Amino acid sequence: MEGFVLRDAGDEERAPLVLRPVHLALVAFVATLPAYAPTLGAFAEAPQFDALADTYLFSLFLAAVIAAAVMVVCGLQRSRHVFSRVKIATAASVAYGLGACGMLALLFAPGPVPLAAMATGALAGAALPVLMAEWARAVAGSMDQSLVLVAFVVLASSFIGWVLTLLSARLLVPAFCLLLVVGVMVLPVAARVGGPDEPLERPAEIMSRLGSVTWLPLIGLAVYAFMTDVMAHSAFGVIQASFLGGALAALVMFGVCFLWGRRPLLPWSFRVLVPIVAAVLVVLGAFPSGTFPRDASLVALYVFYIVLAMLGCAVFLAVVHGRELPANVAAGFACAVAAGAALLSQILSQVLAVTDDFGPWLTVLTGAFVAVLLVFLGRTSWNELTTPGDTAAAETGREPTETDGPGDAFTASGPSVQGTLEARCAEIAGRYDLSPREREVLVFLARGFSPAYIAKSLVLSISTVRTHVRNIYRKLGIGKREELLHLIDGE
Repeated sequence: MEGFVLRDAGDEERAPLVLRPVHLALVAFVATLPAYAPTLGAFAEAPQFDALADTYLFSLFLAAVIAAAVMVVCGLQRSRHVFSRVKIATAASVAYGLGACGMLALLFAPGPVPLAAMATGALAGAALPVLMAEWARAVAGSMDQSLVLVAFVVLASSFIGWVLTLLSARLLVPAFCLLLVVGVMVLPVAARVGGPDEPLERPAEIMSRLGSVTWLPLIGLAVYAFMTDVMAHSAFGVIQASFLGGALAALVMFGVCFLWGRRPLLPWSFRVLVPIVAAVLVVLGAFPSGTFPRDASLVALYVFYIVLAMLGCAVFLAVVHGRELPANVAAGFACAVAAGAALLSQILSQVLAVTDDFGPWLTVLTGAFVAVLLVFLGRTSWNELTTPGDTAAAETGREPTETDGPGDAFTASGPSVQGTLEARCAEIAGRYDLSPREREVLVFLARGFSPAYIAKSLVLSISTVRTHVRNIYRKLGIGKREELLHLIDGE
């Protein structure tokens, strides 16, 4: 099954995203995550839901945080696995399936069994980071491809989650179990055909770089996990706000990828898209209570945090695709942040019994986050005004030549020129057997961008970019940027 192709508008030469069966299985997996509170809320009418749901989730989140932390530490230390990836993926799939389906059986049992709920939650939570790592390996792609994929998964899973809430118990349980099985059965097969992780020489340095770039979307992912675990909002009394917000956020991301896909998506999203969504949220929230804009601000709140979460997921998939970090490190890092935030919400609402209404606190939290965003944007703008721009020549340690134009020389060209440039780079990359990451760096070099700009766009350290540049020059048999541009021009 070759699936169907999603392309960026006006760019037939750009590498497309081909939807495959594994992507559809990923949708089923996300839609049935027990940790996803709106989906679990579909079983609210089960006899033992009130008695066991919170116990199950607390145990699941705690086990997920511990397992993710262990996985990250082992990945950074390059610990060798005693068992093969196929066996680990198979064991994790079975454990996760037993934990999730076991919880469903407990929800409809004659009486509550808290210890069994804790055991099933711990079983599913311990397996969750492993499954996340396998999914990262199976669907990782470039930044633009990852954003399109994440948008598709969020849109489809939001629709499926909404449909599940409409089903009766007789239909809900078998439908949920079927989706769950589909979502985990492909992972052992994907682990068998997938290649091994190839981390760089200094993964701790790359991890630091990754954290500095992804802290903003990671905060959004954490807040979204926090608020969906403690409350379920209804948008206009018709559909849960999380489902509607997820669908709108996915449509926004589709528009970004198709209409503005030629720009470096990560910096553009942080500096333009996220502030726009935040402005919409602030304006709508300023209207009086009971008005339509004020009700719409609730959906905008979910859109804001889901957009940030989508950016974070796409960044991690792009990092795994470029083999800048092992999948277990990248996925474990993201899983630990999300599960830790959800665990905190469980502690505040159940263990400490701080309050039953987190609405006012969420408003304060959102306001603080927007303030941090404004400070971040102001700081980066000030740094750009006061810091001289780096040139490609300065970064590569050679004297500038007349062919070294400004970084955005090619970005001002029309779509046809850019398409021809990327096609030429793809031809050269195939002829000289460049790696996937070297192909991406080659396109940026051909457009005249500096290593500092490339590092920010591809979520790499500058030293890593310089390594890729040296490898590209070595494979192409050239020694400087002027020769590279002549080669691309066909001279």
